[in-house]
Amino acid sequence: MLSIKNLSLTIGDISVLKDIDLNIKPGQIMGLVGESGSGKSMTALAVMQLLPHASKTSGEIRFGDLDILNATEKQMCNLRGDEIGMVFQEPMTALNPVKTIGEQIAEGIRFHTGASGKDARDQAARILEQVGLPTSKFGLNRYPHELSGGQRQRVVIAIACAIQPKLLIADEPTTALDVTIQAQILDLLKKLVEENNMGLLLISHDLGVIADAADEITIIRSGEIIEAGPTRDILRNQSHPYTRQLAKASTHVPVRKTKPVTALDAKKAQTPPLLQVTNLICEYPTKRNSLFEKPLPFRAVDDVSFDIFPGQTLALVGESGCGKSTLARTLLRVHEPHSGGIEFEDMDLLNSGHQEIIAARRHMQIVFQDPYGSFNPRHKVSNIISEPMHLVKRKIGKDELVDALIQVGLEANDLEKYPHEFSGGQRQRIAIARALITKPRLIIADEPVSALDVSIRAQILDLLNYLRDKFRISYLFITHDLSVVRAFCDDVMVMNSGKIVETGSVSQLFDNPASDYTKQLLAAAPDLQKTLSARNS
Repeated sequence: MLSIKNLSLTIGDISVLKDIDLNIKPGQIMGLVGESGSGKSMTALAVMQLLPHASKTSGEIRFGDLDILNATEKQMCNLRGDEIGMVFQEPMTALNPVKTIGEQIAEGIRFHTGASGKDARDQAARILEQVGLPTSKFGLNRYPHELSGGQRQRVVIAIACAIQPKLLIADEPTTALDVTIQAQILDLLKKLVEENNMGLLLISHDLGVIADAADEITIIRSGEIIEAGPTRDILRNQSHPYTRQLAKASTHVPVRKTKPVTALDAKKAQTPPLLQVTNLICEYPTKRNSLFEKPLPFRAVDDVSFDIFPGQTLALVGESGCGKSTLARTLLRVHEPHSGGIEFEDMDLLNSGHQEIIAARRHMQIVFQDPYGSFNPRHKVSNIISEPMHLVKRKIGKDELVDALIQVGLEANDLEKYPHEFSGGQRQRIAIARALITKPRLIIADEPVSALDVSIRAQILDLLNYLRDKFRISYLFITHDLSVVRAFCDDVMVMNSGKIVETGSVSQLFDNPASDYTKQLLAAAPDLQKTLSARNS
């Protein structure tokens, strides 16, 4: 179906891909694995002919009888979305912010099939149901900003799969998804491959996902293929040092020099909590069903109570859309709660004046889920890092900025660069440096490693662990990756539909989960070793 031979790609004077060979047959799932910047996405963009203008390609890409590298733009327009679908890595930038999700799914259906508006919308509703967004809860008239990151990812998958293409290229399709939805999406993709004899190029940094889904695997590094072959054989034998390095990084556990701080130990020692949340309720208004009916509120956070102690790392896990990010924004008073209490170092944040809240924010910082989206693209790194200094009402010197960069593993000359000049892992380090600049006592980390490949993820976890040991920082660590929770956190809260359904230490919750929902999350989490063992049997 797809044949890539000796594909080389240069952008300006930089060599990006070197003699890539890759073949995908009908009904086959090919996994493409590598670190950030290894050339995975560029390989996919070369197939779609969506490369930057300064790029030059050589070699051959054939889709059936079509020579893609010599195809006209009209031929590619007919091919894209119809015979070749693509799930892009960043759903928010892939979606049109001024069009509803129903319009965006129906658009491709109408263009390629000539369906009427009503038929296209009906088909859009069906495909949204398949990817876990039933129209009874998620209407076609919603806009991308009204959905969570994981929900937007499902919309992108729905767009790519709407016309049942012959080949689907999925670039990190499950990165922003929680484990249960990730399992559903992988099952959906495998079902489409089986029922429609579709080919699938699955690009991912998660070896657990690749081991579960892919028939064949290609491992790429610095634009060159390191290993290729049957998934089970490659991941079981791990004959190449780089393959062993990736497998080791996927199960990396930071070495902690200080004793873990669990809530139980802190309460026994009568340590006062750093942050105390009591019966917190957050609601959003919904659209009116009629002119005369009062709109019913949507309760995103429902009667949530918990404490965070000095030096403690508390994980918050749950499905996409369960209220995790709303809770994080509410703690920082970016979103106003309906009722409840928030105390930070004995300060009542909900009944304090503006100046008191500003003072508290100096000691409460956040690392956002999408670092690139949280940066001003016109600002240099020096401006981005110094942005929170208005909270301490003083100017910051260049030496302090350099120290902040060095602490997170970057260099002094990075101060004069712009965000687009960095990789995803480097941008996450800049976001951490910005959060650290005011010397906070609590950092809210909203999916800080979800979009990073396994080796960069291990580096960021080591960095966060080093900062925790050195400065006794507390973390509210929001994530859907249960392997990260087990490796990094002290306690866990499990959230479902706005409610906390279970709380406990990491060992207690993973070894003896009490709620059915927690058991469901643990069962859905990808596990490289378990998957390989199951495939061997």
